[in-house]
Amino acid sequence: MTEKFPDIQNLQVALLRADISTGHVLDENFNLAINGNQKVFSVFDDIDCAIDFAKSIISNKKDIECNLYAQEMKFLRSITYKDL
Repeated sequence: MTEKFPDIQNLQVALLRADISTGHVLDENFNLAINGNQKVFSVFDDIDCAIDFAKSIISNKKDIECNLYAQEMKFLRSITYKDL
């Protein structure tokens, strides 16, 4: 079990990292998330900040995809190296 979805408010966005080949969820250090102690979500005040952060990750690690979520884990979009 991984970290519980964060309690985000208003325009905040949660970012989740995953291995683009397998879809396996990764923690903040890009390790396979296998327990609830690993932090897998990063919260941003708005979608633009989340997108900028995702692009900075992916520019260095093309094998990572970032998925963005709104309140109640509503999927917003996925960002991959193709979006750079």
